[in-house]
Amino acid sequence: MKRFRVTSATSIVLLMLCIMYFITYLDRVNVSTAAAGFGKEFHLSHTEVGLVFSAFAYPYLLFQVIGGWVSDRFGARRTLLACGAIWGVATLLTGFAGGL
Repeated sequence: MKRFRVTSATSIVLLMLCIMYFITYLDRVNVSTAAAGFGKEFHLSHTEVGLVFSAFAYPYLLFQVIGGWVSDRFGARRTLLACGAIWGVATLLTGFAGGL
């Protein structure tokens, strides 16, 4: 009888990490595509649209740099759970934006 191998926790964490990076990549690419639409809708100048890009890019940069340290300090599982929760709340709060 053939036994099925249980997926290791490391494989699951790696898969979750790859999915999160892919979605973040899509976000990064689509923000620039959507700039024309949300710029007109919220009556933003080019400078203000640049601030929106900066508001997205600088936290992304910051957490890319410290992410490895946080993962080493607290463990990959805890880090991914916390990052996923923060990401979800931030995404929810984005929907409440009424302007710059």
